[in-house]
Amino acid sequence: MKEIIISILTYNKLEYTKRCIDSIFKTPKHTTPYSVVVSDNGSTDRTLDYLKGLSNIQLIENGENLGFSKAHNKIMKMFPDRDVVLLNNDIELPFKWLPTLNHCVYKRNLGAVSPAIKVPDGLDVGAVLDASAKGQSIINGNAKPDWITGSCLYIRRSTIDSIGYLDEKYQFYYEDVDYCKKMTEIGIKFECIRDVVVVHHNSVSSSPFQKKQMMEASRKYFAKKWGYRA
Repeated sequence: MKEIIISILTYNKLEYTKRCIDSIFKTPKHTTPYSVVVSDNGSTDRTLDYLKGLSNIQLIENGENLGFSKAHNKIMKMFPDRDVVLLNNDIELPFKWLPTLNHCVYKRNLGAVSPAIKVPDGLDVGAVLDASAKGQSIINGNAKPDWITGSCLYIRRSTIDSIGYLDEKYQFYYEDVDYCKKMTEIGIKFECIRDVVVVHHNSVSSSPFQKKQMMEASRKYFAKKWGYRA
């Protein structure tokens, strides 16, 4: 079995990056081999010092904030024959998360899978879009999601070969929505795997105001691209 590439995007927030990477390496490699590659978007705290001190990762220093898509695409293109997990640095992973996601992708013949996210009301298991391309999380429900989260997204290599890489016109937000839309358009199935539950320290690298601005800009681009009401 080829190693799965775990692609982590970092931009400051060292304490969360440490938790994320520590949780990854609790997963034994003998069951599901993997390599960790970190794409740093110009961190200005002690993140780079920490990452350079790790012998069990590969580090890419972008020197500037490339955004979500460009930073992850760099890694996806470096390993053209591997499955890839896109992972935020503010995610904490449970034991055996990777073998479970990998098993579900191939057992159920899926193009991509994500875990469930622990939220105060239960589990976030994906989201649906309204006519304006605004999202609503599915909490504990059974509705079919229009997209699954890019904060921890296992993508099968055959999916990448079929639909390409992330759209780099998105700076942050809606990249995962767009990618799931592309899968849906050609009949590639994806699921949220409830057997894996992660903790997501949501958007720790940006302020609520910044998040709102970036999300609205991305929503408008997505709506125009796919024919939703802007």
